[in-house]
Amino acid sequence: MHLPDKTATRPPGRVLARGSAALDGYTLVELVVVMLLLGILAATAMPRFFGASRFEEMGFTDASIAAAGFAQKLARISGCHTLFSIDSSGYGIYQRASDCTNGALTRPVQRPGGGDWAQSRPDGVSVTSLRVYFDGSGRPFAADSGSLLATAASYTVGSRTVVIEAETGFVHLL
Repeated sequence: MHLPDKTATRPPGRVLARGSAALDGYTLVELVVVMLLLGILAATAMPRFFGASRFEEMGFTDASIAAAGFAQKLARISGCHTLFSIDSSGYGIYQRASDCTNGALTRPVQRPGGGDWAQSRPDGVSVTSLRVYFDGSGRPFAADSGSLLATAASYTVGSRTVVIEAETGFVHLL
C-alpha cells in the first residue's frame, strides 16, 4: 500500500511526517510570540490584581466604618459616652473611665469574643485622624473641644473618605 504525498497542501514551516503519524505542532515563532505576550501580561497586569495595599485599604476602611457605627449604636443603647478614635496607628473605641458621662474617655470597649475593639493600621495605608464621641442619644461631639458637631466630620483611609454626619451621627463612605 502506497500513501499519496500530501506535503504540497501543508503550511510551510511545520514539522511534517508521512502517513498517518503526522505531527501537528506550533512553529518556533508562534511559541516565542505567546511567551512574549504572557511575559508582558505578567509584568503589567498581575501586580494590579495581587497588590495587597488596595485590598487592605478597603478592608481597613470598611472595618473602621463598622467600628464608628458600632460606637454610635453602643452609646445610644448603653446611654454612655463612647469615643471613636482613628489616627495613623489605627482605630479604637473607648468609654468614660469613671461612669457613663464623667471622666476621661480611656476605657477600651471589649469585643463580644474578648479583646479590645481596636485595629492597627495596615502597612502601606495612609490614614488621617479624627476623634469623635457620641452621647447617650447618639449625637456626635468633637472629643477635643466637647462641642456638638456643627458640620460633618470626616477622615480618609487611602483614597476613601468616611463621613460622620452632624446631629445624627450617621457614618458612611463619601
